[in-house]
Amino acid sequence: MWQLGFFFHEMAFGLLSIFLPLYIVSIGGSLLDVGLMASVATLSTIPASFLWGYLCDKTRRYKRYILISFLTSSALLYFFTFTEDIGLLITLYVVMAVFHVAHEPPKNVLIAEFYPREEWEKSFASYEGFTEVGWLIGLVTGVLSLFSASLQQ
Repeated sequence: MWQLGFFFHEMAFGLLSIFLPLYIVSIGGSLLDVGLMASVATLSTIPASFLWGYLCDKTRRYKRYILISFLTSSALLYFFTFTEDIGLLITLYVVMAVFHVAHEPPKNVLIAEFYPREEWEKSFASYEGFTEVGWLIGLVTGVLSLFSASLQQ
């Protein structure tokens, strides 16, 4: 049941992958800005993953980092709505990407704690499948809402 929060978290990121590039273009940005945002965010998550893993191992407080990841993502998504400066929007997205990966190391520990060693692979696969379905639902919802909006115009 703990996986339900991750499901909705990934659903929001599926929607974001549709609407954020459109928002950037609508406020005067280009596809180059979208590519820059995605590449800087992806490159930033590499050292951030090491940092979050180290902090989880050091403090032994795993659920705290899941909460940090989810709360900062929610807060930054809220601030996106007030941002019309492309540079600031890219910066907020990169910061959100860094905090988004904070839930990855504790998620692995949760799987290790809740399931016996023999079931880790199956549990991890079912978790990934479940959350990827959430991401896909968010993506399809975004596409369908864009399609219906274009039909209304």
